[in-house]
Amino acid sequence: MHFRLLGPLEVETDSGLVELGGARQRAALAFLLLHANRVVPTSQLLDALWPTDRAPLTARKILQNAVWRLRRALAHAAGPEVGPELVTRAPGYMVRVRPEEVDLLVFQQRVAEGRAALAADDPMTASRVLREALSLWQGVALADLVEDGTIWPQLTAVQEMRLDVMEDRFEAELACGGHHAVLRELEAYVEAEPLRERASQQLMTALYRCGRQAEALGVYSRVRAALVGGLGLEPGRQMQLLQQSVLTQDPSLDLPPEVMARREQGLAAVASPAPGSTERERDEHDAHGAGDATTPAPAADDTPQTAPGLVLTGPPEETDEPPNPRQPATILMLRFHLGAEFDHLPPKDIDRVLDAVSQLAREKIEEFGGEVAASIGSVQLGYFAHTPERACGAERAVRAGTSVRDCLSVPAAPSAPPTPVVRGLHVQAAVTTGEAVVTQWTVAGAVRPWIGGDLIDVCQDMLDQTPDGMVRVCDLTHRLTESRVVYHRAGSSRSRWQVRTICPVTGALGERCPSQAGEREYELDLMHGLLRRARHRSIPHLITVLGESGLGKTRLLMEFRRRLSAEKDTVRVLTGSVRCPGSGGPLSAPAEMFAAYCGIGHEDTERTALRKAEGTLIRLAGTADGARAMLAALKPLIAPVRPAQRMPSTGETLGAWRDFVVKAALEQPLVLIWDDLHHADDILLETVEHLTDTSVDVPLLNVVGARALLLELRPDWAGGRQHSLTISLASAAGDTLDRLLRSLPVPDGSADVA
Repeated sequence: MHFRLLGPLEVETDSGLVELGGARQRAALAFLLLHANRVVPTSQLLDALWPTDRAPLTARKILQNAVWRLRRALAHAAGPEVGPELVTRAPGYMVRVRPEEVDLLVFQQRVAEGRAALAADDPMTASRVLREALSLWQGVALADLVEDGTIWPQLTAVQEMRLDVMEDRFEAELACGGHHAVLRELEAYVEAEPLRERASQQLMTALYRCGRQAEALGVYSRVRAALVGGLGLEPGRQMQLLQQSVLTQDPSLDLPPEVMARREQGLAAVASPAPGSTERERDEHDAHGAGDATTPAPAADDTPQTAPGLVLTGPPEETDEPPNPRQPATILMLRFHLGAEFDHLPPKDIDRVLDAVSQLAREKIEEFGGEVAASIGSVQLGYFAHTPERACGAERAVRAGTSVRDCLSVPAAPSAPPTPVVRGLHVQAAVTTGEAVVTQWTVAGAVRPWIGGDLIDVCQDMLDQTPDGMVRVCDLTHRLTESRVVYHRAGSSRSRWQVRTICPVTGALGERCPSQAGEREYELDLMHGLLRRARHRSIPHLITVLGESGLGKTRLLMEFRRRLSAEKDTVRVLTGSVRCPGSGGPLSAPAEMFAAYCGIGHEDTERTALRKAEGTLIRLAGTADGARAMLAALKPLIAPVRPAQRMPSTGETLGAWRDFVVKAALEQPLVLIWDDLHHADDILLETVEHLTDTSVDVPLLNVVGARALLLELRPDWAGGRQHSLTISLASAAGDTLDRLLRSLPVPDGSADVA
């Protein structure tokens, strides 16, 4: 059994991850593991789980129950083998565990070994061991608990220890002569931790040895300004002496002679042909030059094509210098959050929702050639490498983020954010491209990337500014992908671009790739063909899409709506979802469509909404009198009718709404998309079914989505009518969204989501 604290809290056995229960149980186990093999008093545990002024009267009982459940979960996971134990020891509890089973304890042991090697003047060993220790980190310690607001002094101490160890590693690598390899990582570290003088001194030394004396002095000036301005303190004595040494080019800053000699021997070994090499190999060595012996120059037609502004890193040279972990990469960050619609669900169901959407994100990241670098609470981090084989990862990252967004939302008006497929379930995505600190670490036998550097912080900042349902990218990602993705600027910032539409992936024959098109490509082509016919011949058509829950009905309508969003200049699309009986009546969906057409928002007052509707109807009707007559009948779609006013009947309102639809379609070809029409009342069913019959010579496409129950309610639905088509859906194997929707506990049990 292995316990991981250096990242999200995880307990893993050969059979997989152990279910630890709710947040309180996880926090209790985490606090005990921070004090592994030591007794933690109950009072200290209670203070950690609840601030003293918020602890409930039953806190001690809750803690006892949490410990009991944890003890049972660990015993069940260990099986017949002797495993870790959660025992009761006065005056509290203790986790008895072997040091090699806890990544924090392994980290501390490796750090002690590395520091001992550094003290023994063996920087090569120290560098290797400290790098191994740092590779155990998967992010912020106990990241899932920190995300929920946990703040413990012990956690702060662990994070500070990590920073100290990073500086120990920098010192070891500088002592090995690795100033070139460690320079960029040091620059990112100092930028993130500007008040840590030791790291700033290391950066000054690295810059000086790289021949950048002026920049080394600039580091001192920046640190001094930060210290004086923020704390009123001057830099320490050691840093002041280092500044003087840089100014005077003190020889003590140069590499020691023995290190220089070792490096020269290593370079000479690389520059010489290997013993026993053939004459041809020696000739090739001489032709390419000693410096290129390990990496022969590629032929002109074999040169890998890279993205503009990025340089691909080749294989490391065989020298004593540690490899540079910084490399070109694109980072995708996805965040899911749940609205008030989920507030009534129990925590286990909320966890199920987040697990389901996280699994969707992981599948999409891997589908587009990325790797899942981290999963912290509701945030997923995807890493897309820039390699000679796959060149730029920016487009793949944008496609992955857009694909996740599109799975969970339906396009609305061009200027409005998408509508969630499941009410209250929102997603945001941000993509940044640049150089990241990338190292590899092993979890359960699988190698996964660890991503660091300021690129992550930039992506996080961008994500914080991204609205729900949107995908934003940085300036470099925009430049690398603008030939395949249509963007618009998000606000006044030049470095923030929002994805509008994205070109489909095509194969050699120009066909859409299966992963992009999905299982419903033929149905979509058929629907689009009928739209073209309705538009060019001014013939109204009715399309009925029948499918049970989980067979992709909503997904098909959503994808059709999305593709039409690229044709917003030639066709107008209005959507409405019919709620179950008793959730709005027969006018709710027509009201939704009418408000979208008139530009009426939820924040508009009744007066503003009526003014917008009147302006729209005057434009469509051509006269003010005709507009007022329509508005009187349509007013129930906009605002409640007062007792003193004559109340139009539902039939009158739907008749006026039908006239509005015809006039709107005559102004611009119109598509109406209804979902879950099997919930509709008879009067609305009658209106929708016969809409195309009563609209002659009008470019109108009426698309209806419903369960097969619709045919039980109206067996002759669309039967025998011209220009009508019915599509019956069968199960589409492997549809990610359908599997997701089937697994979600829907906030409103009466609602349909598929």
